[in-house]
Amino acid sequence: MKDRRYFFKYASMIYRISNRYYDQKLAPYGIGSGQQFFLLRIAENDGISMFDLAGLGHFDKGTVTKAIQKLEERGYLRIEPDAGDRRVRRLFITDLGRKAAEAVYTLRDQWNDVLIQGLTADQQEMAVQALRSMSDNAYRYIGDLDNGGTDSRIHMASK
Repeated sequence: MKDRRYFFKYASMIYRISNRYYDQKLAPYGIGSGQQFFLLRIAENDGISMFDLAGLGHFDKGTVTKAIQKLEERGYLRIEPDAGDRRVRRLFITDLGRKAAEAVYTLRDQWNDVLIQGLTADQQEMAVQALRSMSDNAYRYIGDLDNGGTDSRIHMASK
């Protein structure tokens, strides 16, 4: 019988619990788990376009637009048209946004400490390497499918 200990089960559990953590801890800032990625990337890449921001996290346009609207409403960023191409919108962090981003970094450090409790330095490094490899595999795989490729494993299973 095939061993069905899927990595996704645990990744999904960590993701859902992490979202609860961020939603609770970020409530005083008027944002939740869904906006923290965008806030940090804008703080790190002041003036980034919405298109480039979407590419950093592999998000669709609608997801980015919704998150950006919430951050703008809270005063964490401002949106300006690009000087060379008025269709492009550039995102700039505000002072209030920078303070919120610092709080998010602190929360991330605290949450990371919770997640790695009881793991040796070697186990931590192995976990990071394994997760990075799985992330790269998923990215390549979905990119192949997006470009018209097929999954021979699925076709083989259906025969």
